[in-house]
Amino acid sequence: MIEVKDATSFIQRYEAIYKKKVYRFPFVVSDNKEVALLMTKCGKSYVSLPYLSQGIIETLPQKYDFPFLSKHWQIRDSEPHSKYVYTQKVNFEIDLRINYNYTSPIRRKIRKALKSKINIHYGKSQKLIDDFYTIYTKRMHQLGVPPVSKTLIKHKVKEDYTLLFVAYKGTKPIGAASLDKITRTYFENNLMATLPSFNKYYTSYLLHHFMITYSKSQEAQTYSFGRSTKESQVYAYKKHYKAKEIPLYWSFSHKKTLIHSHKILFSLWKLLPYKLSNLIGGFFHKRIY
Repeated sequence: MIEVKDATSFIQRYEAIYKKKVYRFPFVVSDNKEVALLMTKCGKSYVSLPYLSQGIIETLPQKYDFPFLSKHWQIRDSEPHSKYVYTQKVNFEIDLRINYNYTSPIRRKIRKALKSKINIHYGKSQKLIDDFYTIYTKRMHQLGVPPVSKTLIKHKVKEDYTLLFVAYKGTKPIGAASLDKITRTYFENNLMATLPSFNKYYTSYLLHHFMITYSKSQEAQTYSFGRSTKESQVYAYKKHYKAKEIPLYWSFSHKKTLIHSHKILFSLWKLLPYKLSNLIGGFFHKRIY
């Protein structure tokens, strides 16, 4: 899990963005030290934490909101905590404290993107939000995935949690990515989308290059490529970076079937009109965490 000494500011931002109350539960980590596990209530279960790849633990808690863990729970970690575990997701991370170098093929692709005059703009302006959301929702519709709402993107940007990166060919936006500041030292690429017709310019490689460079400038210790499904195309793409592969274990107190298992739902989503998928996507996406 991701560790913070004092989670006060993290909790304030998380609650402002996702409109979910965060609670501190006592939790014992591997060295037998008691910490606070941050969780929110989703239905009848407490989850640590929805929408994040890994949970957050507060190493120096001043209080607990409950004396012990709830009967129904889901814990997200890089190690299992029960016999009911979902193990299809992994993460890739770069330790920015060491001298990380791209492989030769990746350096070549970044140079190709720069020579093709692909420009990366980043920030929090309304234009970047609009261009980001257009690229992102078009690609999600092609993939059959409900998009997050534009309102949520705005909340994340407003709370200084997310910075948007948009790639342009001339004046046309052709790729977009979001960089989340999970903690002061842990930055993660949460959303990424590129227009397939422009992939010959290696847009995604340049986007990651800019986000990694920015993370270093902010003295981040870890850059995360975000979670992906094992053996998927995205998984194969991220392996090119030779980053550390982190297995993710989403442990449950009881046997549970996740929405990720219902592949037919994603196939049906592609059949929806694009505008309708944008309109109702946020309602469904907040239930896919």
